[in-house]
Amino acid sequence: MTTRTSRQELVLVAMAWVLGALLRCLHSDSLAVEHFDEGVYSSATWYDSVAGEPWPMRFLYAPPLLPKSIQVLDSVPGLKNVAPFLPAMVLGSLTVLAMWWLARILFGQSAGLFGAFIVSLSDFHIQFSRMALTDAPALFWIILSVTVAVKGISSGSIRSMMLAGFLCGIAWWTKYTGWLPLAIVISGTAGWWLHSGRRTQPLLPLIKLLTVMVLVAIVTWAPWLWMLQDVGGYSAVAANHKGYFVGLNGWQNRLAHHLFYHFRLDSWLGAAALGLGLLVAGTRRWIEERRSTWNSARLNSGTAAASAGEASDQQAVGDRDFPTPRVLAKFVGAAIVMTVLANGVGGTVLLTCIGIAGLLGMFLTPSAATTATCSTTIAGNTDQLPATTSRLATVDPRLSAFIALAWFAGMLLTTPMYQAYPRLSLTLLASIWLAAAGGIAWWFEATIISDRSASITPPSARSRFLKSAVKGLVGAAVVLALFQSSEPSQPFVWQSRTSLQDASWQLADIVLKHSVGDFSVTAAPPVTDDNGLITPEPEWDQRDADGKLLPEPTEFERLLEKVAPAADTSTPLTTASVATCVVYGFGEPSVLRHLNAAGLVVTPVQDVKFGPASLAGKPLPTYLVIGPNALRTPGFLYDWCDQQSRFEHITDVWFYSSDIVLFNLFPPSWIAQHPECQVQKLELYICREGRDAPAGDGGRDASAGGGVGATGYVEEPASRRVRK
Repeated sequence: MTTRTSRQELVLVAMAWVLGALLRCLHSDSLAVEHFDEGVYSSATWYDSVAGEPWPMRFLYAPPLLPKSIQVLDSVPGLKNVAPFLPAMVLGSLTVLAMWWLARILFGQSAGLFGAFIVSLSDFHIQFSRMALTDAPALFWIILSVTVAVKGISSGSIRSMMLAGFLCGIAWWTKYTGWLPLAIVISGTAGWWLHSGRRTQPLLPLIKLLTVMVLVAIVTWAPWLWMLQDVGGYSAVAANHKGYFVGLNGWQNRLAHHLFYHFRLDSWLGAAALGLGLLVAGTRRWIEERRSTWNSARLNSGTAAASAGEASDQQAVGDRDFPTPRVLAKFVGAAIVMTVLANGVGGTVLLTCIGIAGLLGMFLTPSAATTATCSTTIAGNTDQLPATTSRLATVDPRLSAFIALAWFAGMLLTTPMYQAYPRLSLTLLASIWLAAAGGIAWWFEATIISDRSASITPPSARSRFLKSAVKGLVGAAVVLALFQSSEPSQPFVWQSRTSLQDASWQLADIVLKHSVGDFSVTAAPPVTDDNGLITPEPEWDQRDADGKLLPEPTEFERLLEKVAPAADTSTPLTTASVATCVVYGFGEPSVLRHLNAAGLVVTPVQDVKFGPASLAGKPLPTYLVIGPNALRTPGFLYDWCDQQSRFEHITDVWFYSSDIVLFNLFPPSWIAQHPECQVQKLELYICREGRDAPAGDGGRDASAGGGVGATGYVEEPASRRVRK
């Protein structure tokens, strides 16, 4: 069925999109590459051109579409500082429109409007739309592919299925899980056909449509699959992904971790999203129904009731406009209740409950078909009513329900089978959005149907009792939420993520000074008594101006005092035409990016067995930087114990890790027990061999990588380089 989209609806959708875009682009000056994967993807802006090849093993992390997009944007004047984040910002904002389109096709206008505002104000999605990661861009292409595929199945269009397959291929080029539209569409369509679709849809044409989508997706992705042959083929990627797969053992614990992430990142934005989405969608639905031809037929209904000898109050019922003001009051009241409950129990939890209830309702009573039948029958008009037609789903409501169910059930089962990284639940969250949008639309229609039915047949005592009981339970839940909830939590999405950048620039300054002998660390001398014996640390005795004893700082507060101050990153620290030192980094691509921006010669290493660098036969001071990612790399500590005698520790530089990156390093239980882990450090070492070796002895030529300078590249030994 083709439905019209009113100008008013488009204005509301545009408002949701503008709001979502603003929330994702605000405070861009607080953004800096911080996450490990961000450093790998954004390395295309500096490493590829200097080294002449991609970052080592980058093909294991993601296909090349995102890094190449970042590289292209970085070359645009004025976009250098935000280039790593622009793909996620732009496609994350467009996801608002994609979810509106998908929800509208599956469940109608109300679901589309609700879904648009839910995505627009989603804390979790905003967070990942402000990071140089593949998850938000890939989700956009996944939603778009599913949308076009559903339209193609409904209309039997080969062209639509070809486009859906191409969009799936683009998602596949963005993230290795980009094939998800194939799983969602095939499983959802199979369930629908077995349940009821076989009555209207022959099997062979359906298989043909699905086959076209699969083949086009594979053909679109095939060039990258072919390019992987030089590095071991897709089997190398699959083997790497297998390391993150855990299975069903501990499934419930990892699901609890994902729930914690949503609780932690939730704020008043999520609560406002529920209330605003429900208010906008509900009000729009009520206004459209009031303007429908249903009300033009009410006098005929009243006349028919009078001629049948019914009571005068029934004649009055026939003269009413429908839906009545109490329906609008229910929608507005529900918006307020949802906002309060979301602030108390969390927006994601509440959306999940709405989605599950909505899926059950869709299977028991498909809303679109029920409402259309009820409306035309009661009005005595066999034509579709304008308001009804505008809000109807454009596909079989049972197909809609199965698509939403397949997406939700599949992601709920498989997401906790992998290590509980926060970003993995983004696709599961999208299925919750979709199911919740369908649930809200189903409730709108059920409420309108109930209002119309009450105009003909007054509700029974049992019905009134059940409604009163439900109202009582909802009221009790609201009161409980009000008592348990404190002040609305503030958003984390604009938390500053520049601390690692500041620490890296401080580290760069130390390296430059140390390389010319201008930096040394002097430890405070121990406190001794008159006999020269070291005394214990004196008791805390810091007081304020009034002489009141100040509380002794906690370990966390002491660490915060060590965090590197904000750095001026507008100009490099050095622009020397000849390299004076070299910095190697293990497991810290983001740090190397910032050191490179500061003007240092840097390169990654995959072990710590490297020798000193040299320039024209002369050894250069050769440094090593390790951080929290290196210490968590399997096998690193064993190698470090074997090689650490070759290095001399210089200093440590501390930085404050943002919440989203901290969750990537430690499980929530550990973070709760050790809040001091929020402050991490970078350790700086110098290679003794490079410092002590005579000129021309044993060094590796720093010019071997294709030019020497402040942004030069130091060649890695061929035995450890990744061949492309």
